[in-house]
Amino acid sequence: DEVPTVASCRSHHPDCRQLGPAAQAAQGIDFTVGLTDFTSWTLDGTATAFSDGFTYSTLALNLVEPGGARGSAFAPAPLFLEFNQPFGFRFNFFIPVSIDLRGDGLTFTLAGTPGLGDGGSGLGYQGLGADSIAFAVDTFHFDSEPVSPSVQILQGGSVTPLAATVTGLGDSIRDPNYQWRAEIDYAPSGLVDNSGLLSFRIVHLNLGTFEVQSTIDFGALGMVGNPVHYGFTAANGAALDGHFITSAAPIPEPGSVALLLAGLGVVGWRARRRLWAR
Repeated sequence: DEVPTVASCRSHHPDCRQLGPAAQAAQGIDFTVGLTDFTSWTLDGTATAFSDGFTYSTLALNLVEPGGARGSAFAPAPLFLEFNQPFGFRFNFFIPVSIDLRGDGLTFTLAGTPGLGDGGSGLGYQGLGADSIAFAVDTFHFDSEPVSPSVQILQGGSVTPLAATVTGLGDSIRDPNYQWRAEIDYAPSGLVDNSGLLSFRIVHLNLGTFEVQSTIDFGALGMVGNPVHYGFTAANGAALDGHFITSAAPIPEPGSVALLLAGLGVVGWRARRRLWAR
C-alpha cells in the first residue's frame, strides 16, 4: 500500500487520519493542536493509552509503578520526510511527582522500524535500530553521563548523546500541573546533502526553556527515501517514575461558544420560516 506523505495528506489521502491532527503544510506533526487518539497506536511493553474519543487522550509509556518498566508507542502509519526541507514536531509530556529515585527518562523517536529497546538507562530506545534518531529527556545519570535532568539528541540506537544540555532542574522536572512542551525543529544545510541542524527544546510555563542542538546526516543513518515511523519510548530503571504524553482537543472560548449558539439559533429560525412559508 502507498504510505501517506505530508503532500498526499494535503490532497486528502484516505489514511491521513492516521497521521494525527497534523499533516501540515510544513513537514512534521504537532500533537499539541487537536486530538491524537493514542489508543490507535502500536503499543509495546508497559505502554497503555486512554481516550474518550472526542476531547482527550493520554499515552502512559509506563505508569508510576515498580522499577524496570519500559514501554514504547508508535503511530499506525509512517511519514516520508524530505531531509532537504525543514520539519518540526511538537508534543506535551509530564512526569508525576514522586519522592522516589528520579529516572530514567523518555524519548521522541524517528525510526526506520518501530519497536522497543533496552530498559533502564536505555530509555526504551537503545538497540532500536541504526536508522533512527531520538530526542531524549534523561532524568538519571551515571558518573560518565551528563548530569540529569538533561535534554539529549541520540542516533543509531545508541544512548551515548551526540549532544546534551544539562538543565539543573533536579526533581522539578516532575510536574503534572504545568506540563512540558517539547519542540523539535530541523533546518537543512542548504547543500542538498540530506543533512542539517536539529534543535530539541523543552519549555515550561514557570521553569523556562532548555535546548540542545546537533548536526545530523540522515543519509549516513540510512533514512533517506524510506518511511519514517514516529513515536515515543521510556523506561524507569530502578525508579518509580511514570512517563506520560497528552493530547486534547481545544476547548472553545466562551465568546466562541456564544457565537456558535447564536449561529445555530439563526439557522433554526430560518428553517422555521421556510416551514411556515409552505
